[in-house]
Amino acid sequence: MMLNDFLCGVIEGFYGRPWTMEQRKDLFALMSRLGLNTYMYAPKDDCKHRAFWRDLYSVEEAEHLTSLIDEAKENNVTFVYALSPGLDITFSNSKEVTCLKRKLEQVSQFGCTAFALLFDDIDKDMCVADQEVYQSFSHAQVSITNEVYQYLGQPTFLFCPTEYCTTRADPDIQKSEYLTTVGNKLLPSIHVMWTGPKVVSKEITVESIKELEAVLKRKPIIWDNIHANDYDQKRLFLGPIQGRSTELRDHLSGFLTNPNCEYNANFMAIHTLGTWFRDSEKTTVRDSTADNPTISAEIKLETEGEVLQNKRSSHGMYNPELATQAAIAEWVQLFGLAKDASGKSLAPLVLSHPTVVPVPVPPMNSVNTCMAFTGTTNTFGPGLPETVTEELQKVKETLVNFEADTLTPPLLAVNSLLTAPLTAPLTAPPPDETSEPMDCNGGAGGPAQILNSVPPVIATKESSNLATTSIVDKMVEPSSMQVDEVPMKLDVKPSTGLTPVLDAPADLDMQVDSSGSPNVSGSLIVDSGSPNVSSENMTADDSHEDDSKVPEPGEPQENERHSVEPMREEDVRLLVELFYLPYEHGSKAVSMLQGVHWLKSNAYLLHQSKKTKEDKTKAEQWTVQAGHFLDFCQSVKRMHTRLLAIPNRSLLYDLYPYIWDMEGTVSMVGSYVKWLGCTKNHQDAFMSGSLEPWVFRGGLTGEFERMLPIEGAADLFYKPAPPDISTKVYTIRPYLPADEEAVYKVCRLTCDDGADGTDIFPDHPVLIGDKLVGHFLVLSPEYCFVVADDDEIVGYAVAAKEGKAFSKKVDIAWMSSMREKYPHPGKTDDLSPAEEIILGFHESSKDVTESLVAQFPSVLRMDILPTVLDSGVTKNLLACVLSALKSNGSCGCHVQVLVGERNQLEYYTKLGFFELQKPDLVSEDCIYLGRAI
Repeated sequence: MMLNDFLCGVIEGFYGRPWTMEQRKDLFALMSRLGLNTYMYAPKDDCKHRAFWRDLYSVEEAEHLTSLIDEAKENNVTFVYALSPGLDITFSNSKEVTCLKRKLEQVSQFGCTAFALLFDDIDKDMCVADQEVYQSFSHAQVSITNEVYQYLGQPTFLFCPTEYCTTRADPDIQKSEYLTTVGNKLLPSIHVMWTGPKVVSKEITVESIKELEAVLKRKPIIWDNIHANDYDQKRLFLGPIQGRSTELRDHLSGFLTNPNCEYNANFMAIHTLGTWFRDSEKTTVRDSTADNPTISAEIKLETEGEVLQNKRSSHGMYNPELATQAAIAEWVQLFGLAKDASGKSLAPLVLSHPTVVPVPVPPMNSVNTCMAFTGTTNTFGPGLPETVTEELQKVKETLVNFEADTLTPPLLAVNSLLTAPLTAPLTAPPPDETSEPMDCNGGAGGPAQILNSVPPVIATKESSNLATTSIVDKMVEPSSMQVDEVPMKLDVKPSTGLTPVLDAPADLDMQVDSSGSPNVSGSLIVDSGSPNVSSENMTADDSHEDDSKVPEPGEPQENERHSVEPMREEDVRLLVELFYLPYEHGSKAVSMLQGVHWLKSNAYLLHQSKKTKEDKTKAEQWTVQAGHFLDFCQSVKRMHTRLLAIPNRSLLYDLYPYIWDMEGTVSMVGSYVKWLGCTKNHQDAFMSGSLEPWVFRGGLTGEFERMLPIEGAADLFYKPAPPDISTKVYTIRPYLPADEEAVYKVCRLTCDDGADGTDIFPDHPVLIGDKLVGHFLVLSPEYCFVVADDDEIVGYAVAAKEGKAFSKKVDIAWMSSMREKYPHPGKTDDLSPAEEIILGFHESSKDVTESLVAQFPSVLRMDILPTVLDSGVTKNLLACVLSALKSNGSCGCHVQVLVGERNQLEYYTKLGFFELQKPDLVSEDCIYLGRAI
């Protein structure tokens, strides 16, 4: 490739599990079809790229790398081999320089003709030996780069500086001594890489590149992180390239994108980059032919509409929306490509137009760098520097109630040139809500020193210490949250001018793929699609209505395949909008976020006095808006259901953890909206505090989570996705009177410290229910929720907002009825368990102490059958009831556990409750645990 050629393509430069050999080869074929010409091999967690950069490749590794380079050549793609020696290189040591030359020379013998040295994300302090030889850090980097470049015969060569974006330039671009040295001393034929104004830049302007070009004395190459997702394990970016005008083409030497960790999720990013590249060529041709009236007129006719449409968007000849439509139209065909979980083709697919289809790959164990630090040491070093260890300890001390058993020891770096991964899975800890996501981290660290700690957020170029691909590893029992397919029927008068929500389609059955698809087990639905959000129209029959039929293992697949429609373009469009770009959600998602915020702020409209026509209109407006959101929940559920049934199982594996989390969160918010419509005593007691604009942890999923009024309960939103694709449906919904018998049954089956207590009360099957949950169901039904497995209730959460007032109501109303129902046993000694409970009904109860209710005013109880093994079900149930309590002004809740109930104590502790050590608590026979909301 000549120096003047524009390099455009893909960088594999993220932190986390590198792509496989087959994925890279498929990438080359896709790039060739799209007209992209450059691929950079720079996986941060490939051990011989960064941590062990000195080590030469073995014979087997050499064969694999040679085959990659050959494959790239066959597809007219320039293979750029990058090395990152900056972690521990001594620039003044001739042996180190020799190692660097030897390593790159070995790769050149494999047929590679383009190279890169990357000095990003490293400490700028030089060792004593280097300080004695070099004037500055930049002089050291430039000197070794020039020497290696000339030694290799001046091939195509790229250099990534330590100051690789505007925010890293010290103090700014024009005054940076580092960048000035690079511009003056680096040989002019060596390209310099740049990420834009920030690590992840929302927009890259022509003016900013012109300023940089003047300092570097050459046109830079953009290293674009707009689709990089390795800094947030809940985010995936499926939106188009945007915020990069085609006018940049004249001021750049190249444009390379560093996309999502998940290979199969990058079709949109790569396809729209190809469109941008082709459109940027139109810009160049237009400029070069401006003096030719004939050619100018032809180009004007061809692109006039597009140019006019893009004047306001500053994208030049490129239209992001049109690029998105074209990419979706082609991507939707790949969902129907028959591939098993390992990426093996099961049946041919004829596309509507010629295309080279990337081969998806099986779910592999991820390389999670969440426990590693890359700033100053390598993966297998003796340990972390003292300053880093101290910082880690500070971060560790800030963690409260973090479950250490969810972590596994740090892993060895992977060699991505070998087929099998060298590591075991590792689950990342919950993200740090206070850190700025664009200061991305990554790295590698020592072994046991950081087992139970979370690294500090150290800003780097491509990523963070939160590896995205780890979601599919080491997961809890499977569950997925969905929305019941219950038609939404709102009684809205035409005079209001509001459009009622149409009924949602029903009978969406789940397909089970028997050829290489994962196991099928539980998934969770939060019921947000009731027939009417108003409590007056709710019935027990409505609450149990569920049009989604879950197939039994023995059912024929043919029936299942007929019951689930394939992915449509509108489904893929919704998928893209849910996981759009780092600084922007899709238009539909933004509309729904605004709608939920409005519903929270105006819930009082539904239940205020409707004396005037205006009051009725406002109430109807709230109902319609709620219907729109619940309809959105149903559309997400339908898309999720269709995604589960796609023949391309490897694509499903890459997308499933994200859509599972998104759909569950949307469903939880839908359940909360439904509760707002059902309760008549809603208060506007809670308003969420405003966040800094750069706090985007969790993306759209995080935005929806923050719509629930429990921002202090982030632990409830940390739910690893299930390892197996599942179709079993659980439902979370408000309690109805018809559920009483089922709730009592669950109480009886869990009353013996989580185990079945039926044999303990053979003559009084409802006695334990009367003791533990009956008073909640009668006196505080508005704060009661149930979990149902199909039509059978498998769990519940019951609560009362004001524990002290509730205790008095129980003593006056409930206990008196219990005394009538259960006569005094007539004795106080040698009592059976049932007689002990009955005797308790006839004894005076103790009042709740002021010290308890002052900090934890609400009282709560939860029980779920032991057959429900997924902790995510319990967490979402608790999130629903806490949201209801917080919405009405509660600041905390407490639970009671009998002394000796070790399972119950552990159960609540894992849900964030902690034991209260107060001398004036009610009973010595009970342990009291509290949790702030």
